[in-house]
Amino acid sequence: MKKAILVLLAVLMAAALCACGEKTISGGGDNGGGDQDVSAPSAGAGGYVFVANGVNVEIDAKMADIEASLGDPKSYFESQSCAFGELDKVYTYSGFRIDTYQINGVDYISDVIFTDDTISTPEGLAIGDSIAKAKEVYGEPTTEDGSRLVFENGKMKLVCLLEGDTIKTIEYLTKILEE
Repeated sequence: MKKAILVLLAVLMAAALCACGEKTISGGGDNGGGDQDVSAPSAGAGGYVFVANGVNVEIDAKMADIEASLGDPKSYFESQSCAFGELDKVYTYSGFRIDTYQINGVDYISDVIFTDDTISTPEGLAIGDSIAKAKEVYGEPTTEDGSRLVFENGKMKLVCLLEGDTIKTIEYLTKILEE
């Protein structure tokens, strides 16, 4: 089961890193082309906040602030971004992974992905829980399509990927790159 989740995460990561498009991320203003212009967030996205080792990990917050508090990750990966700015960075900690996007050389948290069932959301949802428990904890989802539940709050989403009636992974995702 854990192997299947890791394979799924690897496929999603590869797709994100290879999703080259025409989107340009810059610090604001007209960039002279038809590309989308995304300004750096002034603060975190609000909404749901993941807590790791007593540290609030908020979507669209500066990664430098979080990294200093969490300490060294178990692994780290970076590559040139063709979708969201200058560099894509992935920090893997015990039980979760943090991905970032970069604007003007500053790394912001784009998503937090649970990698195993050793952690839960502050509200008590974990990998292996049921759809019923997710709805009990978060209410009715904004989107439910049989393969995922999406709960939106502020400028972020909490996504539960499903296998049948069981949550297979939990993701906190930014919406800033969709605007």
